[in-house]
Amino acid sequence: MLSLTILTIGLGAANPKESPADLAAWIDARLEATWRAKGLPPREVAGDEVFLRRAYLELTGTIPSVAEARDFLDSTSAGKRERLVQGLLDDKRFAEHTAGLWARTLAPAGNTRRPLEAWLRDEFRKNTPFDQVARSVLTATGDSTAAGPAGFYFAVGNSPERVAEAVGRGLLGVRLGCAQCHNHPLAGWKREDFWGLAAFFAGTGMVPGRVNDGFTTKITPPDGTKEYEAKFPEGPAPEFPAGRSPRAVLADWLTTPENPYFAANVVNRVWQDLCGTGLVSTVDDLDTLTAEERKQILDELAGKFAAGGYNLRWLVEGICLSKAYQRVSSAAVEPGSARRPLRTLSPDQVFAALDQALSLKKGRSLSPRYTPEGATLKAQLEAARGVTPTDFRAGIPQALLLMNGSIVTQATTLEAGMTLRAVVDAPFLKDTEKLDTLFLAAYSRLPRADERERCLKAVRAKPDDLEANRQAFANIFWAMLNSPEFVLCP
Repeated sequence: MLSLTILTIGLGAANPKESPADLAAWIDARLEATWRAKGLPPREVAGDEVFLRRAYLELTGTIPSVAEARDFLDSTSAGKRERLVQGLLDDKRFAEHTAGLWARTLAPAGNTRRPLEAWLRDEFRKNTPFDQVARSVLTATGDSTAAGPAGFYFAVGNSPERVAEAVGRGLLGVRLGCAQCHNHPLAGWKREDFWGLAAFFAGTGMVPGRVNDGFTTKITPPDGTKEYEAKFPEGPAPEFPAGRSPRAVLADWLTTPENPYFAANVVNRVWQDLCGTGLVSTVDDLDTLTAEERKQILDELAGKFAAGGYNLRWLVEGICLSKAYQRVSSAAVEPGSARRPLRTLSPDQVFAALDQALSLKKGRSLSPRYTPEGATLKAQLEAARGVTPTDFRAGIPQALLLMNGSIVTQATTLEAGMTLRAVVDAPFLKDTEKLDTLFLAAYSRLPRADERERCLKAVRAKPDDLEANRQAFANIFWAMLNSPEFVLCP
């Protein structure tokens, strides 16, 4: 297995010595050198309208309002992208969206993640260092159904083997669970590695609904074939001082420089959340990477993250300010490409985008979250999720659900559509301005020249028929909400 030396100057410090802008410059310099060595063409930076929608979706989980989009697109300030990122990181929706991503990462198949997600939301709002977040999860005690780190155990099923599998994957980026019954078929993990990690959690689920400290360091699998001693997945044998729980000992090891997985796993998953793909070819199999793959950027970025006190907001801001993050996207992306992939919105993002575009916050009874149709739509979209928070298999079923469902249909009628009525019936707006507003509501951008020409032609097909004019706008808005662009993160 791999070993890693991480620079730990300032380890645990509250504020990184480098600014987010410094981090962005370092990221770009490293990636540009890598891309040049591979003979890849120079990156093209995306325009303001793409950056705006991308940043909102990936930092808050929703799209901007019409007013927010206008303010940003009309601004000529040189530093407006930096200020936008900083503002979104201050927005409470950043903590909510990030908590949802990490709750799903830590408990991808969890029975319920609500207690865990509620606690994570508060931690990310306070920008608690991520190593402290992990330590709290590993050492949690108490009611597992209440908001708190113990909710992790409730979400994954509080048995040593389930907890060990979730910790291995979510906090270390390795599939130790594959070695539960036999040695890992593709990596170097042995059965003793899996059960050695599981032994740290022996006894945590002895009382239903609670997480307790178990001071045993041995565990016997259900097949009863052998008893295993607690051991770290990597490094020397653990020592257990009197009175210190095995889980606290594990937490101490987790963020040490001798652990080559924790910091690398966090930065790789954050990069995937923001850029569509990880820094390396996999986010769940860091143990299968070669030293050459890791040293290109992953290990050094992990070292910077650790040296900066595991400051998640600093990491996210630095990535978002980089040209690497701001590059154009493509529907077809080759491994190692300088382009980023187009991504389908997650179910949560689809709901939030509809909520924003249709102004449903002004009428909660119409929100997808509070209707039977919305509940059905969400359940069906959730069924298309993959194994990671950003892996979502959409397509024709999703398109049919939106096109044929009552949510979009009602909201794009002249009688019930809030956004539509506010725009179409505004006496002070010209046809071009009404069209601009609908495009900003749905796409966070203004129409292109060809789009404007086609749409205005439809609107003015019957110049003396006011009702036909209004219905043309309704048809245009319905088509926009059911287009691929609406459900894609550019």
